[in-house]
Amino acid sequence: MAQTAIEKILSHKVARPVQAGDIIYPEPDLATLHDHYLVSAAKTLRELEVSRLYRPDKILFCTDHEPLATSKLAAERQKQNLELCRQLEIGHVFGPGRGGHGHLFPMERGLVSPGDLILGYDLHTPNFGAIGAAGFYLGPEITEVMACGSVWLKVPETLLVRLFGALSKGTTVRDVAQRLIADIDPDLMDYAMVEFDGPALSAFDLDARVTLCNAPLESTAKSAFVAPDEAILEWAKGRATRSFRPVYGDRNAGYRAILEFDISTIDPQVAVPPRVTSVVGVSVVSGRPIQHASIGSCANGGIADLRAAASILRGRRVAPDVRLIVTPGTQEVAAMAAREGLLEVFTEAGAIMSPPGCGVCAAGFIAPLASGETSINTGTVNEPGRLGAKDADIYLASPLTVAASAVRGCITDPREYT
Repeated sequence: MAQTAIEKILSHKVARPVQAGDIIYPEPDLATLHDHYLVSAAKTLRELEVSRLYRPDKILFCTDHEPLATSKLAAERQKQNLELCRQLEIGHVFGPGRGGHGHLFPMERGLVSPGDLILGYDLHTPNFGAIGAAGFYLGPEITEVMACGSVWLKVPETLLVRLFGALSKGTTVRDVAQRLIADIDPDLMDYAMVEFDGPALSAFDLDARVTLCNAPLESTAKSAFVAPDEAILEWAKGRATRSFRPVYGDRNAGYRAILEFDISTIDPQVAVPPRVTSVVGVSVVSGRPIQHASIGSCANGGIADLRAAASILRGRRVAPDVRLIVTPGTQEVAAMAAREGLLEVFTEAGAIMSPPGCGVCAAGFIAPLASGETSINTGTVNEPGRLGAKDADIYLASPLTVAASAVRGCITDPREYT
């Protein structure tokens, strides 16, 4: 029986052949949750009279939403979270300053490898598709995984998206990702595993693949996946904490649809409020004044993203009326940025560095927006109130576009600086 990549991964987890539409109870290789849900999860477990987790060695907790407590409430939450981790004997605990963003550092630490199944309490768990793993978002159902080791899952159909061509000047994978979720019919993506394929991927490093896999969930997709190439496999082999088996779909597998896109035709893009899928070319909104900008998040917190931003900020200053916040995605990325002199570039430009993690994107816990302000950033959501005031406007763009806009003081085409 010919199978797609996700059908193969899930077949392996339940030890029998499965196909799209089947209801299964797979045991994940890792289940993840963050600092803003552990207290609620523990409360539910107590109500269910669960005193011991099914496989605590397969549970990962991380502090990425508020790694730097800015209130007594946040400090108390951090304290309580670590106490709960000890009580529940959670196997992988990453407190403040210990890892970074929970959708990024597990790949660096070899806790997520090609072919793995990851279930996580956060919408962007599909980031792990960048390495050839299957990541699925769970809501409160994550407590069922903690207690019982599994939860029901319907095997999704696969929407194959083939990319060809090369990125044009000033255009990044973020621009491609935004254009794709704006152009692909949401009914076609509904509950689909979006698998990216095609010759263009040979030029995409891990950071680019993370950005690509991050976007479909902001439409209607179930998850996203990129089959690992040799470069990704070598990277993973050097970090893996256990053996792994990469998975590739069969050529004659059944797909919901196969779409093709020439990425060389895509210019810098901007998602305009109030929806992530409302995407226009940067020229449409160029000149709109901004007061706030940020670079980071699980979509663009990699070292390649920081290098891109630094290429524009080097030797320049952030506009006087703009505050720019830069957030490395992980501790490892922050260390690399320091070694490469990028932190010096950012601080000399007048940017504010925040600790590795979600950064500004985490519902405005740091650097929120005031009433009537406008932000352009590399976050994942631009709904009203996401970053503070409900009457503030949020535009989403690539690190290049955000950096150029921060320098100019208004939304700016990055090609003017590249």
